[in-house]
Amino acid sequence: MLRTPSQPRPGRSGADGASASGTVHGRRLSPLDGSFLRLESPHSHMHVGFSAVFAAPSGRARPSVEALRERAAGRLHEVPWCRWRLDPAPLGLSEPRWVDDVRFDLTAHIVALTPPDDRVSYASFEALRSTVLSAPLDRARPLWQIFLVPQLEDGRVGMIGKIHHALVDGLAALQIVSLILDAESDAASQPPLAWQPHERLGWPLDTVSRTFADAIGALQAAATAAAHPPMSVANAARAAKQLLGAAAEEVLSPAPPSALNRPIGARRTLVGYHAGRDELRAARRAGGTLNDVGLAAVAGAVRALLQHDGERPTQPLKAMVPVSMRRLGDTAAGNQISMITIALPVHLGSASERLRWVREQTGRLKQQDRPDGTHKLYQAAGLLPAPLRSPAAKAMATARQFNLTVSQSPAPRGSLFLLGCELEEVYSVVPITAGHPLAIGMVRYRQELFFGCYADPDALPQVHRLPALIEAELRELGRAATRA
Repeated sequence: MLRTPSQPRPGRSGADGASASGTVHGRRLSPLDGSFLRLESPHSHMHVGFSAVFAAPSGRARPSVEALRERAAGRLHEVPWCRWRLDPAPLGLSEPRWVDDVRFDLTAHIVALTPPDDRVSYASFEALRSTVLSAPLDRARPLWQIFLVPQLEDGRVGMIGKIHHALVDGLAALQIVSLILDAESDAASQPPLAWQPHERLGWPLDTVSRTFADAIGALQAAATAAAHPPMSVANAARAAKQLLGAAAEEVLSPAPPSALNRPIGARRTLVGYHAGRDELRAARRAGGTLNDVGLAAVAGAVRALLQHDGERPTQPLKAMVPVSMRRLGDTAAGNQISMITIALPVHLGSASERLRWVREQTGRLKQQDRPDGTHKLYQAAGLLPAPLRSPAAKAMATARQFNLTVSQSPAPRGSLFLLGCELEEVYSVVPITAGHPLAIGMVRYRQELFFGCYADPDALPQVHRLPALIEAELRELGRAATRA
């Protein structure tokens, strides 16, 4: 199965240099982190996020915003980068850096959307969610917010969260969520620890320190290469091959024209479909992982959506799929993901054919090093002068490069609880960029799949049909497996 943003790679522990740099105050953004800032515009908000619904409280107090802030305050020391804000470089000549926000105020980051006694209909909750997700995060503060709706009309509890993609990938985002969620229903809040912001280093001194560190790194690399010349040559040749292969597969191969690709505005909506265990078990009888079945269901639903609007797909769409490059134990801030594309089989006529196509592709990807090559491609973009990085980032995110994003990320094993209330539904927010009105995020939780369809409702008003189309495709997969 493809590694996803919440699935770490085996290998070195999180104590290595790459991981440590993700927790250091004053560190600069990587080229990939910076690209998510460069892609942001009034019409493209680059926050990831989630929408969650928790069970109604039983025999305990209803979750309140005050209780959530108390729970988070006792854990802020475990996630130091949730207090970071951006510090732009003078004249934009390099990537910004993260510094402690000396005015950090938890009340600005954990917010109640409605009074505690108001019963909010699910339609009103969806409207509130759309309003929250349609607004960019304030770059003058740490780039995350969690919004509580204390009481839905059926007694359950609603929540919406958003975190800027420049700060986190899927696994790192879970660290901020862990400020308020627990693996046990009876976890207790802890008193907050004293916190003293780090002194902000001036940019000239920062530049000298960084230059010195880079020089030490270069000397170490040179010494290693001198000690093992054959190995160094082989590694350089392999890296070049990966880089060229990624460029050919991901950049030079254009995405087909599609009605999915059109200009977008600033409004957002999130609609979801919850696929239960029995439904997924039936769909998997023909083989394939849960991820394979999810991708096949998305392919069938998108095909039906295009056909309904008069488009007859004759070739697969190019879907961007994030793949985790994290190592086990690494929970540092920042993005450690690679972006690869797969061919989404919207041109095939039957559900079983689409699943077979997806299984063959994911099987081949397990044997290839395309994620490493694409990762190196993004690293190479960091060698460009700062004024050229924005055009390069935007060129990598155009409709010519891919048609839509499909992301899959597992939640932690077992159930999660919000002050004793069990998590029942969770839909992810995958940001959309210019020319891409739709992104689909799949969350695997308790062996169930939650499909979050995030879109510009003005550019793609038919997005509201996708949940029913996903359901129909999963049922067809189950029937096809039974017939077989």
